[in-house]
Amino acid sequence: MLAEARKDLGYSSREDFAAVAGVSTRVLTDLEGAVRTNFSARIISSVESGVGWPAGTIDQIISDPDFVPPSPAAVSGELVYRPPNFNRQPVEVEVGAVERNISLLTEISRDLEKDKKPATVLNALQRLSAQVISLSWPYIIRLVEDNCLPGHELHPAVRPIYEVFLARQAEFAPNETSGLYAQWLAGDSPDVPETVRRRYMERWNESR
Repeated sequence: MLAEARKDLGYSSREDFAAVAGVSTRVLTDLEGAVRTNFSARIISSVESGVGWPAGTIDQIISDPDFVPPSPAAVSGELVYRPPNFNRQPVEVEVGAVERNISLLTEISRDLEKDKKPATVLNALQRLSAQVISLSWPYIIRLVEDNCLPGHELHPAVRPIYEVFLARQAEFAPNETSGLYAQWLAGDSPDVPETVRRRYMERWNESR
């Protein structure tokens, strides 16, 4: 029953659901297979919350073979009751990205020394803005990683920040691909291929 419920929510992979629910894959395997019943209250609560079941549902399933659990509830809304995580610690930025930024600034400086026509200035602004977008993605990605149900939902307090940044990317760096992972995490790209979804999930797990 539990396996069917998580699959109904889109978690075909046991590993993915275990990561979201905050339990080990082994524990989830034992619980789904009714291998044992001595699970802690925390584990039971985490799994029930993960599939949107009311508290006590799993105990009823274990004690009553004829009990039919409610349909799994969508995860939407669960994050509303959690405080957002705005991590103020520094983020890692690739040295290559900084080097490219310095090179770009040098090129722009040379261009503007030769020509300060509006078209030249506008081009410089566009190029510099695209580089700023690239340098900012590590923070936005971490913010989304810390405040999402991966592949399903983004915390409502974080979504406005994320959407404003996406709008600036579309304006200044439409070909930037760094945000594809964040968009999947936020639930905005649900139709990615299975291989990509697994790669994204592995990346999110590594960030925890």
